[in-house]
Amino acid sequence: MKRIAAVLVALASLGAWAQTALEGSFHMHALARIDGDRFAIASGRTVEVRSFANPARPLRVLSGAEGRVSSLAATPDGRLLAAGDQDGHVLVWDLTTGALLFRKYAHVFTVWTVAFSPDGTLLASGAFDARVKLWEVGSWREAGILIDPRLVNAEEKDRAHVGWVRCVLFSPDGRTLVTSGCDGFIRVWDVDTLRLKTDPIQAGINVYRVAFSPDGTRLACVNNPGEIRVYRTDTWSEELRLRAGVTSSVYVLAFTPDGKRILAAGFGKKVEVWDLGSRAKVAEYSGASDSIWGLIVFPDGERVVTTSGEYGSDYSGEVRLWRIAK
Repeated sequence: MKRIAAVLVALASLGAWAQTALEGSFHMHALARIDGDRFAIASGRTVEVRSFANPARPLRVLSGAEGRVSSLAATPDGRLLAAGDQDGHVLVWDLTTGALLFRKYAHVFTVWTVAFSPDGTLLASGAFDARVKLWEVGSWREAGILIDPRLVNAEEKDRAHVGWVRCVLFSPDGRTLVTSGCDGFIRVWDVDTLRLKTDPIQAGINVYRVAFSPDGTRLACVNNPGEIRVYRTDTWSEELRLRAGVTSSVYVLAFTPDGKRILAAGFGKKVEVWDLGSRAKVAEYSGASDSIWGLIVFPDGERVVTTSGEYGSDYSGEVRLWRIAK
């Protein structure tokens, strides 16, 4: 049985905080919040569902992946969990029974990102092969492939991006799907027509992650130069740009539940908290042993889970649970 490592306690600029590291080797990209205090992490070809309140023992272990699980996402109601693996498969489990409902070879090599629509009727997947696909939940039929018509070269044709797709994400109203990738662009798609809503947004180099504010009025991203960029979703124009306190990449971010702050992390091995009103960093939390690649925030705004690891070291790393000040 995996055990919990010692709890590390320190002081941050906003008050006392605590950090707990799980023992074991976990994929540094595969992390998803489910519901309540449950979250999912991946270890090799299995996925573990754990509780923030009592994380030492998995609540459920899901199997069926043929390659190392590299991405995870849950439906908003916490009923289903999707995964992508490093062999190009997309998988879906029933979290109540643990049954594997769907497994399909969908992409060439690693599926870096999966996401459910807010109503749980669609699943999006993006991968190493620069493609983004949509799947009907239940029938599991392919519902569409996103294609940027501007990409006309033979090696780019019929793809959503040039190079790896690193993030797919539905807007809170479910009408828009945003994708980002190693080509440095954000693409904004109409879910009904599968067409681009606006010209691709140049957002730095290696745009690893995007996040919508809870009310859907803002879209934020992080990139290789170490920036956090925020865009208005009514015009898709840039609203502000923040320089995170790292020397190179920021890999992950999340809005706080009230939408007033952004948590970001990456190469610097720490979680930074930025206030959007003052455009200032108001706290930072150190302790991760390697670069942070995964980050989720629970609805109370205090519980945070991160995954971290050293890039290129078979993607294995650690999981840390944090309690931070609001």
